[in-house]
Amino acid sequence: KEDSSSTAKSGGGQMSSTDNILDSAAHLHNLLQSKENELKEREADFDRRVKLFETEHPTLGGENDVIRLNVGGRTNIAVLRSTLTQFEDSMLAAKFSGRWGDPLEKDGDGNIFIDQDPEIFLTLINYLRLRMNNHFRQVPDRHLPNPTYSFCTMLEYYSLMPALYPHNWTQKWFRNSNAFTCEEVSYGTVELSSKGGDDSDTMGLASVLHDSGKFKDVGVREFTVEFEKGTSGSVGWLDRYSDGSGSDISRSMLSEVVGNSIFLNITDRKIFGPSSILEENMSINYKKSATKVICRHDGLREYSIEVVGVNSSSGGVAATLSHERPRNSFSDIAIFPMISFSGKVTVSGLKYAIDQLTV
Repeated sequence: KEDSSSTAKSGGGQMSSTDNILDSAAHLHNLLQSKENELKEREADFDRRVKLFETEHPTLGGENDVIRLNVGGRTNIAVLRSTLTQFEDSMLAAKFSGRWGDPLEKDGDGNIFIDQDPEIFLTLINYLRLRMNNHFRQVPDRHLPNPTYSFCTMLEYYSLMPALYPHNWTQKWFRNSNAFTCEEVSYGTVELSSKGGDDSDTMGLASVLHDSGKFKDVGVREFTVEFEKGTSGSVGWLDRYSDGSGSDISRSMLSEVVGNSIFLNITDRKIFGPSSILEENMSINYKKSATKVICRHDGLREYSIEVVGVNSSSGGVAATLSHERPRNSFSDIAIFPMISFSGKVTVSGLKYAIDQLTV
């Protein structure tokens, strides 16, 4: 009897345990079913919101959509969406791709209104069409629009200056400079990398100037250079006619005072001015950390150099330079942005002195 009773109790315990497992499994199934239904409801709500957003924001659409514009009152303008959105990081692309979700202003006939001078905006559209028609998506420099103050301020408004007038770093005025590569790493930012040299003293030292091209009459207003950790070199403003001969520049000049020039030599930790050393023993160690330098020009005769994160006795070093130098066919501005480097540098924030342009 005791064995029979024990067996019954044991069996009852097993049944109770099985029932608990089944109850837990059923509860878990119901919970999962509830979560799945909740997820489906959220997905359906998201789809409804997307459709509502697309209805309220007609800027979203296919790249081959024809956009009809009213530019400053001129209404007979039609252009493909893909033409206007070629440069994805520009404000113009953001405006017409709908990334910002802002509704576009329209006139009474449904044309998208652009509050710009029609002739100036059409100059931009014609350039964008030329680029779309080119197999390599490039427009030769000689076919770029001539920069005017009105045109360039519009480009700045739409963040298109780096698109039409990109960096143009060249070695053509330096003697014995090693080769370098220039790669766009992000919109308006390039990485310059030097290649190996023939001797240990100048291993991989590349020296370049910026050719302002169509902005030769006004020059560069500002640029920022970051020397990668371990990269040595110099940066600043250099007059390639400093000796009056118009001959090419020697790299050895960048470790001494150069007339009508101002530049930082991060290896020597000195800023050289047009007639003397302006700053020395700066707290720079290119072997241990990156060095970021901002070079500015006031549009007249003052040029300055600021090392980011490094205190200067004068809060930034500036020098007054003269433009009274021989001219040649390459440029009417004798003072150039200069970078000399052994390793890699990143150049960004390139701005031309557009306020000096004609209207």
